[in-house]
Amino acid sequence: MKIRYLKVLRDLTSDYPKNLMLVLAIAIGVFGIGSILGGYAVVKREMAVNYLGTQPASATIELEEGISRELVDRVKTLPGIQEADRRATLQARMKIHDKWYPLLLFVIDDFRKLRISKFNHVSGDTEPALGAMLAERTALGMMDAGEGAEITIKTQNGSPKLIRITGTVHDPGLAPAWQEQAGYGYITLATLHWLGESQNFDQLKIKVNTQENSRQHITQQAKAVAAWLTKEGYAIHEIQVPPPNRHPHQGQMNAVMSIFIVFSFLILILASILVATSMATLMVKHIRQIGVMKTIGANSGQIARLYLFMMFLLCLAALSIGIPFSWLAASIFYTKIAVLLNIDLTDRSIPNWVFLVQMGTGIIIPVLAVSVPVIRGSRLSVRSAMDHYGLSQTSSLHSNWVTRLTQARFLGDTLKLSLRNAFRQRSRLGMTLGLLAAGGATFMTAMNVSEAWTNNLRRIYTQRLYDLEIRLNQPIQAETLVEKLKNIPGVKIVERGNYAPASFLKDGPYSITQTYPDKGHGSFTIQAIPIPTRLLKPTLLEGNWLSKRNATDVVLNQLARAVSPGIKLGDTLTLSVDGKATTWNVIGFTEDVGSPATAYVSSDAFARYMATDGRSTSLRIAFMDRNKAYAADKTRAVEKVLERDNIPVRSSVPVWLLHNAIAGHMKILINSLLAMAILMALVGTLGLLSTMSMNVMERTREIGVMRAIGATPRKIRNLIVWEGLAIGAISIVLAFGFSLLLSTYLGRFIGNMAFRTQLGLIISPLACSIWVGIIIAGSYLATLFPARRANKLTTREALAYE
Repeated sequence: MKIRYLKVLRDLTSDYPKNLMLVLAIAIGVFGIGSILGGYAVVKREMAVNYLGTQPASATIELEEGISRELVDRVKTLPGIQEADRRATLQARMKIHDKWYPLLLFVIDDFRKLRISKFNHVSGDTEPALGAMLAERTALGMMDAGEGAEITIKTQNGSPKLIRITGTVHDPGLAPAWQEQAGYGYITLATLHWLGESQNFDQLKIKVNTQENSRQHITQQAKAVAAWLTKEGYAIHEIQVPPPNRHPHQGQMNAVMSIFIVFSFLILILASILVATSMATLMVKHIRQIGVMKTIGANSGQIARLYLFMMFLLCLAALSIGIPFSWLAASIFYTKIAVLLNIDLTDRSIPNWVFLVQMGTGIIIPVLAVSVPVIRGSRLSVRSAMDHYGLSQTSSLHSNWVTRLTQARFLGDTLKLSLRNAFRQRSRLGMTLGLLAAGGATFMTAMNVSEAWTNNLRRIYTQRLYDLEIRLNQPIQAETLVEKLKNIPGVKIVERGNYAPASFLKDGPYSITQTYPDKGHGSFTIQAIPIPTRLLKPTLLEGNWLSKRNATDVVLNQLARAVSPGIKLGDTLTLSVDGKATTWNVIGFTEDVGSPATAYVSSDAFARYMATDGRSTSLRIAFMDRNKAYAADKTRAVEKVLERDNIPVRSSVPVWLLHNAIAGHMKILINSLLAMAILMALVGTLGLLSTMSMNVMERTREIGVMRAIGATPRKIRNLIVWEGLAIGAISIVLAFGFSLLLSTYLGRFIGNMAFRTQLGLIISPLACSIWVGIIIAGSYLATLFPARRANKLTTREALAYE
């Protein structure tokens, strides 16, 4: 027993550079799995802890009038209701330096007794006084202010006022303010009235006591409460039922992490293929040793267990390296994701099951991979083992395309021989090409998808021919304002329009949406635009665009269509527009980038339905130049006119700001894909190094013969280098082909996740160029060591090589 294990230790130390390479390859795979799974496990757990810790409302019922505390107490006694509370949410604006930004104000009834949609106190006051507010912690950066500072804010009906920030809170149910380019504030009802608003609490938040994760049950309960309120004489404006107990970004996070997990396991599988290839070579090298062991009584099972034990030791060494570094990377990863999701990490510990998965996969997958060559090698008969001389007994190069290729006259003798040598061990070549092609395909896919994402974001500009969109809190007669804006130097076009919250009316009289409390995620809007319009050019997927022929036509974008997937061209649908039922005929579907669920109708049709009397709630402005700096300067000029005329502005969003905000959402995904690609490329390069070392080792005697008949060290080096370059060149072609398929699939996945649309297939010339450079350099470097090793052998040593 001791002699067997002594042999294993000697085998491990006799060729430590190669064994170190195998350990590194497995460690890279274990590192990838641990860093992704560890980060995902912590983020998923903490996201649930943070979001569910706020006790999110199951549904929000918006009323047309104020809600008294007595009414809230009565709702609590209704069947199926666990808790109820009253709130109000108001869209305001804040002036930071000389720019106006959206500000979402949450009006709280009792800061000391939060039971639904809670938030956590961070510092400062726990309840703001009159004329003060608490700020969400991520909003402080947007406000460029701290506790004790004052900022200027303006509500719909009020005048600009200075309000003091007296405390900071953390609301895990909200996206980071910098991500939405908006601020979040928490005030009392008295402060709301001080700001100039007469609005009272108009949101009734309820939490059901059973089936909290069933949207159908929650919707039924909300309808029942709404019906009771209607019977009590209250008018219902809208019912909001967001996905139950799901963070607004949970779906996207799960989808992205699924991609990363697949790629991390793929890295380990590729590393295991590399290990299997190396083990196959070791078995070839040890064939005569196996013959000797069988001669003195060892059976196939004992020999197989010997080499599997060697693999087990290599796996343990890889785990000892990969696991600690992966947990360090996981901590960096989940910290960045936590910032992206605006959650606190209450527990940073990585679950034990991640460690068990790493241990299991880091041992089982490599051991299974090497079991094939180990079992095959251990079953050789004594005679076959002793007669082995290094060439594949089944390999044939006659009458095939390789032979025909190597007979081409335009190829030099060295290159012809290199090509023949590359194809002598087909299975090994296939595994090496698979490693390099997988790494290259992933690398090019990451850059292709990044380029496709960037290209898709450019459609924000091509679909929006305006540079600034202004939304108003209330309709106004805008003719005079439009003329004033047109007189600003640099303003090219100004178009009026209208917008309103909308929802599909299906069963029952109530408008039901999936809107989250931030009023953004899950929202559905109807946009009324002049026909023809010069400032909007969405991509038409099916049907026709709006015209003046039919006043009841509607065009839905892809997100609106996804809300009610069964809608077809020609269907008649009923939309609740700002609480009013309207009927429309579907004539087309568009694909928008950067827009929420939207229904497009003509301004004339909207005016007839909503009796606007020529009043407008939105303005789109195009400038002479679309340059960011120019647009920012003209936006300030427009803001001055709006402020001087006391226009009730709800939001003012430059197109460049929308572009930047959306671009930032996917940055971490693209960067992580590139990191995965680099790991796969590293494993692929190690695979090429291993293959070339094995090929040279098997042909040691041949090299001795070549040296004996006059081959110079330079000729031998060139032969080996060209063989590596030939393998690399073939892998480039395969990688490019695979990258097209992978880029198409991943583009569809990411596009659907972000916009409910597909990212077009974009081939990045830079990605191809970089990968070609990596392969050429990697192939050359991977052959230097084997070539140098071959040239160091004397002719006598090479001919006597065992």
